[in-house]
Amino acid sequence: MDGNIHQPDMVANASHEILERILCPICGPCPTSLIGTSNRLPVSRCDGCDLIYVSECPPLNSTHAYFREAHKKDSQSTRIAYVDYRKKSLQREAARIRRLMPQGGRLLDVGTASGYFLRQFRRHANWQVEGVEPSRVSAEFARQTFGLNVHEGFLSDQKFDEAAFDIVCSLDAFGCHRQPREDMLEFHRILAPGGFLAIEIPGLWFRMLTSSGWIYRKPADRTLRLQAGVNFFYYTRATLTRLASVACLEFVESYPEGLPAAGNRITLTARKAYDVAAAGLYRATGGHLNLCAKELCIFRKPVAQIPAVLPVTSDSQSPVYRRAG
Repeated sequence: MDGNIHQPDMVANASHEILERILCPICGPCPTSLIGTSNRLPVSRCDGCDLIYVSECPPLNSTHAYFREAHKKDSQSTRIAYVDYRKKSLQREAARIRRLMPQGGRLLDVGTASGYFLRQFRRHANWQVEGVEPSRVSAEFARQTFGLNVHEGFLSDQKFDEAAFDIVCSLDAFGCHRQPREDMLEFHRILAPGGFLAIEIPGLWFRMLTSSGWIYRKPADRTLRLQAGVNFFYYTRATLTRLASVACLEFVESYPEGLPAAGNRITLTARKAYDVAAAGLYRATGGHLNLCAKELCIFRKPVAQIPAVLPVTSDSQSPVYRRAG
């Protein structure tokens, strides 16, 4: 499941459904400020922690049905979006993940999409990998094309054993999770002590400056191109770290990531130049100036046993970053 690569007409249509109010997964019932609409859904900013999210959504079962049946309709669209466009970035990210545990281990990829990321581990005998993917088409593609063990459905459906994995990954998929607080707590439960969580998120300010927002809006127009109805939460490293802290997962490091490889030669050259410049700015500022298309954030479950749930407050402090780049 990848919430950032799909055709516009594939966005779930919520215009005829009764919408449910969504609370901030970090602060709970906290005041919000409306910043615009996307696909007729309100997009708001939490006044307590600055998380931007879709504050009214279709029912959860409607969202789940969309991802199971409609998000990807055939294997060709899965191959183009999740293999052809993503090869280089998934290869880089797989190499970074392997460096976290050179000895290998048990890895779960949540939102497996095509399975191309997991395929990077198959040639390494010291890794045992499996995936979770809600799309029937994409899950079947991963099984048939790459011979992977991919569970069809959502994380909450699986009932994995406690401490079953050394690394859990979610690449460009976590913004699609309707219940991110619950899923973050589940990440903590299924991770072994000392295990890592790797989450790739779209760059929020990149999206707001390009195809998602300001450049494409007319003056006073509050319509955003944020693909609401497929994406529900728009994280920055700071807000994702605050959410991870709810499950007592500690920030370790982060990396800049680039644009999907799509377009003609001129477009690809321009994208590459942008990625290099944005990554340089990211590294020079420790990630505090982030105009990158994507960002890979690494968290760790402490070895010591501590409570898995922390109180939710509306005055969350900014996280302290140890290393970026």
